[in-house]
Amino acid sequence: MIMSINQVGILGSGVMGAQIAAVFANANIPTLLFGYEAHVKDNLNNIINFKPKALTHPAQQSWITAASFENDLSRLSDCDLVIEAIIEDIDAKQALFKKITPHLNSEVILATNTSSLSVNQVGEKLGDFKSRFCGIHFFNPPRYMPLIELISTEETDGGILDNLEGFFTSELGKNILYAKDESGFIANRIGVFSIAACIHHAQRLSLGFDTVDALTGVKLKRPKSATFRTADLVGLDILKHVFEQFERAHTNDPWHHYFKTPEWLNTMVENRSLGEKTKGGLYKKEDGIIKAYQLESQSYIEANYDIDKSVKEILKKDTSKQLTLLKSNKHPQAQFLYSVIKDTCLYSAYHLKDIAHSTRDIDWALHWGFGWEVGIFEYWQANGVQASLALFLQDDADVSIPNWINGVVDFYTNKGAYSPSEGDYTSYSNHAVYDRQLYRPTLMGESKHKQGVTIFENDSVKFFHENDGIAIFSLKTKLHTLNLEVIDSLKQAIAISEQEFKAMIIWQDSTPFCAGANLYEIVAGAKLGMIDHQNLYTKFKKKAWQLLKPKLPNIDNLKPINEVIELLQRVLMSLKYSKIPTVAAVEGLALGGGCEMMLHCDRRV
Repeated sequence: MIMSINQVGILGSGVMGAQIAAVFANANIPTLLFGYEAHVKDNLNNIINFKPKALTHPAQQSWITAASFENDLSRLSDCDLVIEAIIEDIDAKQALFKKITPHLNSEVILATNTSSLSVNQVGEKLGDFKSRFCGIHFFNPPRYMPLIELISTEETDGGILDNLEGFFTSELGKNILYAKDESGFIANRIGVFSIAACIHHAQRLSLGFDTVDALTGVKLKRPKSATFRTADLVGLDILKHVFEQFERAHTNDPWHHYFKTPEWLNTMVENRSLGEKTKGGLYKKEDGIIKAYQLESQSYIEANYDIDKSVKEILKKDTSKQLTLLKSNKHPQAQFLYSVIKDTCLYSAYHLKDIAHSTRDIDWALHWGFGWEVGIFEYWQANGVQASLALFLQDDADVSIPNWINGVVDFYTNKGAYSPSEGDYTSYSNHAVYDRQLYRPTLMGESKHKQGVTIFENDSVKFFHENDGIAIFSLKTKLHTLNLEVIDSLKQAIAISEQEFKAMIIWQDSTPFCAGANLYEIVAGAKLGMIDHQNLYTKFKKKAWQLLKPKLPNIDNLKPINEVIELLQRVLMSLKYSKIPTVAAVEGLALGGGCEMMLHCDRRV
């Protein structure tokens, strides 16, 4: 049974506190947003102006009530969950807890949203509430980032984290990881190190900020904002603060020197060039042109995202073929990528046992907290665990590696993910909330849940069921785009579902939900003159296109664009007026025709 939370209290009405309040408001949970009398109401009213938007709809703000630290602490007695989200200062947090604990009910769950401080130290003066206290670390922006890290203290009642896992998963749609009480927890510990490694090797190899971002963004299957654009978005003052915290906290870390704040970062902070919030940092926009900061001239020039051709070709290859090629390529860009990946692999392995339970925890932390498409242990395994380790040791035989790594062939197998503390592979959480999750997400190398009974399948879709009277329509195209075969298949699936099933779900086994129409087919149709008709001439051009471009997708069945659009609209109307309930299970983008498909379903989840 999922724990019921009837009211939440958020302590701190700053940007993070207000955004966390919005997460609960979006789930229709009454929330008290506490701040100082002078500005808490203004902070609440400003939520509607946040970018990206914190509220799913402006009306959701009505679920949040402003409350003051000066006059309204008694209202905390009605809260089932209270989360502190003030400045990262232990003394300030402890002083606030001392002030509010007399007003709490005995069954409350009390938490801190610290991202780097020791949860044990934050809560050491809580007295009778120690067993009710834990860390709940949301990622910014909390509406959009799916990860929440839960951190217990030495005295936290284990049932509390279990209840929170069920609640956050089912009611807020979040993904949960249990982190150990180490500075940075899991995601920030590895993610921040990856940034530090980028800074270290960029300086060593004299690469510019724009070049590093070109290398560490989408081409490496990471977010478009990459490394330094992300730093600008977060705030260079925040990055400096985190580096200083890590440098103080990890004095015995073999990579301790990586966390030394670079001089350029000190200079940027001193000059109040903090990134997005000051309209200038490592990047700034002038007359519509993105410009990147140059260390040598201390000026901005137009950003250049060009990558060396040989490096670009390596990054186009399958993940499993990249590491050796990067090491053997002597171009500074290739050496930069190899060095950053190597360091992040070794750092993650060295600290795994101290910060997490298994390799899965670190990889999901990078997926859910930093937007990486491939986790660091996934990447390592794809390139061969022992083969890659041998490459790393060729560079430095004395590099710090944990003893457990020597006997591991794979980080992921059909048995699960490797756990150094257990010396074996461990399966996913068996929490009851996941009984409702038919297909658990898996990482590269883990066994996937076998999908049920196939009704029909082709190159573009799979239509199946799980012997429960509900049909599932799933796309197989790249980015789950809508091509002609998908449209025809959806028409067929609706007809079958209306005759043989109680309902139909449109669901994909990975993101995005649907990136819209297949632009290749549309462009091909336009270039071949197939806008609203097809004749002998266009048929000849289509055949010639196929012969001249044999590596491109087959277009033998291509129809005129207007005919395809009309067919799609008819099929979407069939979906809208279907005789059975239809549900769109949405994760990720739903663009163009994909958005229409989602909207024409009876429900969206």
